[in-house]
Amino acid sequence: MEALAAQLLAGLAQATTFDAILFMCLGTLVGYGFGILPGLQSVTAMSVFLPLTYWWSPAQAMYFFAGIIGAAGNGGAVTAIVLNLPGTAQNAATTLEGYPLTRQGRAVFALNLSAAASWLGAVFGVLVLVALVPVFLPFLLAFGPAETFWVAVFGLVTMVLAVAGSPAKGLVAICIGVTLAIIGLGGPRLPVPRFTFETTYLLDGLEIVVVVIGFLVVSECLLQVAGVWARGRESALISNAGIAVPRDWRGQMKEGWLAPFRHRGIFLRSSALGTAVGALPGVGGTVAQFLSYNLAVATTKDSGKIGKGAEDALVATEAATNSKEGGALFPTLLFGIPGNAEMALVLAAWQIHGLEPGPGFMANHGALAWALVFGLLFSNLVASIGTAAASPWLARLPGFDMGVLAPIVLVVSLMSAFTVRSNALDLGMLAAIGLLGAFLRLYGYSVIGVVIGFVLGDVIERNFYTALQSSLGDYGVFVASPVALGLAVATGLALLFCGWKVARAGREATEPAARSPGAAIFAVLLLAGLTVLLWQTLAPGWRGGPVATGVLGLAVALQLLVLAATVLRLARGGVPEAGALLKLAALLAAGLALAFWLGFLLGMAAFLLAFWLGVHRLPPRRALALAALFAVALPAGFTWLTESPLWRGVVAPVLPGLIGGEVAPPL
Repeated sequence: MEALAAQLLAGLAQATTFDAILFMCLGTLVGYGFGILPGLQSVTAMSVFLPLTYWWSPAQAMYFFAGIIGAAGNGGAVTAIVLNLPGTAQNAATTLEGYPLTRQGRAVFALNLSAAASWLGAVFGVLVLVALVPVFLPFLLAFGPAETFWVAVFGLVTMVLAVAGSPAKGLVAICIGVTLAIIGLGGPRLPVPRFTFETTYLLDGLEIVVVVIGFLVVSECLLQVAGVWARGRESALISNAGIAVPRDWRGQMKEGWLAPFRHRGIFLRSSALGTAVGALPGVGGTVAQFLSYNLAVATTKDSGKIGKGAEDALVATEAATNSKEGGALFPTLLFGIPGNAEMALVLAAWQIHGLEPGPGFMANHGALAWALVFGLLFSNLVASIGTAAASPWLARLPGFDMGVLAPIVLVVSLMSAFTVRSNALDLGMLAAIGLLGAFLRLYGYSVIGVVIGFVLGDVIERNFYTALQSSLGDYGVFVASPVALGLAVATGLALLFCGWKVARAGREATEPAARSPGAAIFAVLLLAGLTVLLWQTLAPGWRGGPVATGVLGLAVALQLLVLAATVLRLARGGVPEAGALLKLAALLAAGLALAFWLGFLLGMAAFLLAFWLGVHRLPPRRALALAALFAVALPAGFTWLTESPLWRGVVAPVLPGLIGGEVAPPL
């Protein structure tokens, strides 16, 4: 307890330094901005800025990420309330009561209610975390490699159980992530190449930044841009309802901040529910919001106001949005299992700095863990105060054109990933992973599952082999201790329940895209790819270890079930986004090929211009002005932040230092 208290005080003292406050404020500003732009949520912001953490200390990275996590929900609530469009997925339920209040001329009230409930919910979640850490910390001291292995496996299985959608597809996604983590040199004894296809590029494995940005950011941007391509420019325009802000906006601000106290019963219940849901790996804020909203609907004293601007229901959704972050920190800090996608990126940042997540993290890096906790509280407070202060202007928020924003974020993501290793091949890998992620999203597979599987894949494999080596090959080590035996039993029960869910899912309705001919074709191609990799592990000379064989065998079996279910439910008609994705992939490939020869700047500017002029039909002057702004501002900003120049192309120097003169990296 004394060591824990000392670490907590050290974290608090560190959080009050100028450096910490600066990074928390920067993170809050970035998170709020990405949250307020529909589709560009906290995961997008964290993924884009993840490469920059290579140049920062671990504490600076934690404060910055804490700022993003804490502020994104506040920013997302703004567009949900004012534009009836959630800025982030976790603000989906905010629209149900927030937008009706805007239609009544009470947008300022709703924004301040959201700010107050979000901040108080965050405080509730952190207090629960602080109370539980001393209880569980002694238990973690009994953890060895076998126990850590079971914790990681149990976390992946329970994530499948907790989230909506096909459990078979969820398990396949996790297996894909673990398989991607196996790529490169490794194995139970001497390191051997695994799934490298005789290239030197893959010997060191896939770069974590490329995988994270590809699946979480590039895939989302590709889908958004493909949606604009498939459905026309009008589908990308988001406009304000045009409701005037009343003169009594000061009174609305005060009433908004008092609302959580007037409805303290539903506030406390929803905060507790949000914290509990946040602790479930992979569930996320959307589930927490809707469960809290349903709780408010069931317990409200005035059911006639539901759907028409009910204050208590809005308090419930906003309290759950940020209280769930305290719950998500619990498995992340104590067990190394990410509670949601944001926490998966936190684990990725730790791995970048050589810090191993897991049961020993709190004991070894307690001050860094508390930096994340205090940063989360600070960013929530700053974002809530900012929302309140700006609420009269935010209520007049104009619309957005996602046909302009999404391609820019896509290109910035490519630029961001390149700065990590300055390897032009990373751009092609990032685009390929992003395209795979876009099709996974389109046909109902969990890309978050892929990322969490990738992050925990190395933890699972390394602890599996370490436990076996420590026991001289005796598999009994995995049930030798009471903790390992308990975790093994819990994992087995979770797997049985997961199997029951897979069988039961065959009788449930699915999304139209998952029953389209394109879904069947994608299922066949994915099965073929997994089978090819499994065949490699079954070859006589395979020395890459049994983990790869087991994971791929499970993936192939489950993908066969997915394919059978897709064929049995096959419906006529395709999905417009699928064809648009293929066209967009061809356009992006052309842009990347041009970038390889003539430099990133010219290649990506040409890609943006081609999309804005040929597909989105922007006026030529506006398209050229945006492309010129991109060509000047973004490269200069990244070079200043990372001290890493952009790829200049392999042609002979045309403009020294700007175009040409690079040496092609070896395959």
